[in-house]
Amino acid sequence: MISDADANVVALVGRTIAGKYVIESFVGGGAMGSVYKARQIALEKVVAIKVLRPGLAGDKLFAARFHREAKAASKLDHPSSLRIFDYGEEPDGLLYIVMEFLEGRSLFRVIQEEWPLAHDRIVNIVSQVLAALAVAHDEGILHRDLKPENIMVASRVNDEGHLIDHVKVCDFGIAKIVSGSRAENDAAAELHTSEGLVVGTPEYMSPEQGKGEPLDPRSDLYSVGVVLYQLLSKQVPFEADTPLGTVMRHIMEEPRKPSHHFEGAAGHLEDGRPAVRGNLVGAEEAEVLAVQVLLHYVAQEEARATAVGTARLVVAV
Repeated sequence: MISDADANVVALVGRTIAGKYVIESFVGGGAMGSVYKARQIALEKVVAIKVLRPGLAGDKLFAARFHREAKAASKLDHPSSLRIFDYGEEPDGLLYIVMEFLEGRSLFRVIQEEWPLAHDRIVNIVSQVLAALAVAHDEGILHRDLKPENIMVASRVNDEGHLIDHVKVCDFGIAKIVSGSRAENDAAAELHTSEGLVVGTPEYMSPEQGKGEPLDPRSDLYSVGVVLYQLLSKQVPFEADTPLGTVMRHIMEEPRKPSHHFEGAAGHLEDGRPAVRGNLVGAEEAEVLAVQVLLHYVAQEEARATAVGTARLVVAV
């Protein structure tokens, strides 16, 4: 017997959205919505359409989150950021976002299928993630749920004819707009706190996010540090039997070095700790320095010894 959720998925296949996008097949789903492969009728262009789950569409909190995703992501213009083409609401209340259709694998799958990764490849992937985040942070946007599942990796041929990784940072579904109208921001903050809502994935949350404190770009950098840790060791630094337990470990404990799990972890990349507790430099300076160190590492082999600062800049600011 088909479930209600499956029935909703099937019902959308073949439907025309906004009079110009025909849904062709179901791609996948998450806690907030489902993604479909679709075709833009006039241009015969393949796109992806994300729709809010029907059971959540009438919930003002989740609907507001959905609109924030569209608003935030549509501002981003970077080769490593997922491009948003359109978004809106159908007469029956269906909320949708139209975005580029990605061919490739999640970084989570890459780790599961290809680990251990070459250190230069790790640096290249993390560099692209940092570059995409830098643009988002310039727009006043925090990702707040950065993890390997939200990072897509595709292969492309560069100008020299070599096959390289092309990274796309996806799913700003819980992004927070930290610029713009103060009244708008205050309303959004009140909506979150009144519901007692802390959003994100515990294994990748900064201590501040886990405690429900105000966040700035350094929280995303912390999450990048956890991703870097996982790229090096195939494990996250902290796990527990419950989400709260994992959050508390991030707050209270120091992680083991990645080399504790895998002896081949690069010492110059692991010599740091995921922590956003300090205030060594400002968030913007940290991003610039982190990207510069990573790029310097790639460009000059002799710079490997100085790349010890990479993890510290990325994850210990």
